[in-house]
Amino acid sequence: MPVPKNVFLLLLTAAAVSLLLSSTSFAAGAGNIQGLIGAAKYRADSLTFVVPAESPAEGTKEEDLNTMPCLGVTGQYSLAGGKSQFGAEAGAFFSWRSRDTDVFISSRGTAVNIDSNLWLMDLSVGLYVSQMVGSRWRVYLGAGPAMVFGEYKEDGDDSGEEDTGSSHKSDSEFGVGGYARAGIEYQYLPGALVGVSVRGLTTNLKFDSTVSDEKVSGVQGFVTFTATWPERGSAWGPGY
Repeated sequence: MPVPKNVFLLLLTAAAVSLLLSSTSFAAGAGNIQGLIGAAKYRADSLTFVVPAESPAEGTKEEDLNTMPCLGVTGQYSLAGGKSQFGAEAGAFFSWRSRDTDVFISSRGTAVNIDSNLWLMDLSVGLYVSQMVGSRWRVYLGAGPAMVFGEYKEDGDDSGEEDTGSSHKSDSEFGVGGYARAGIEYQYLPGALVGVSVRGLTTNLKFDSTVSDEKVSGVQGFVTFTATWPERGSAWGPGY
């Protein structure tokens, strides 16, 4: 599945911000940068779009884009350190989906290729708590508000004898909402952890092109990779 150019630009921006954070404030105190790779499942009809059907008699059909890959990056900064931590966190998450559909729109066999593309980005900031369990396990919870941006594009190109021209439809939306997440990580090297995380997202964002006016909400699941910058003498392991 191709990644839209918009997503590459957003990921590069997030990476630049992460590098800046890691070289300044996070280096001075307890904090971490976390990369997340996973998938998202959104509410059933919130990302199901109307596209042309395979024949004029059918009219239209539904294109389900509710499930998609998801990438993210978060940063956490501890306001109270030690085995138990409390602090602030911020994150950026990107989901995308594309699908090609061939449809026939006339009795003479004119075919149209419908290329549907969808991407979502949400930026969040909140508070978190974490707890070291033993010397290597870490569990954490986080929650806060989120801003969500989304864009759906639908391009149609004729491939039959009748050239009826190309078609284009675009729908860009913005919304606000909130998130909550939980995760568990294992420290396999000093300052390096791997784990899993689940994140719930609820928003008031909705697309005009969908089959219903359901708002975009869902659950994201991730494998996480974390690099930490603990204060000296903290509970994160030897070498600090």
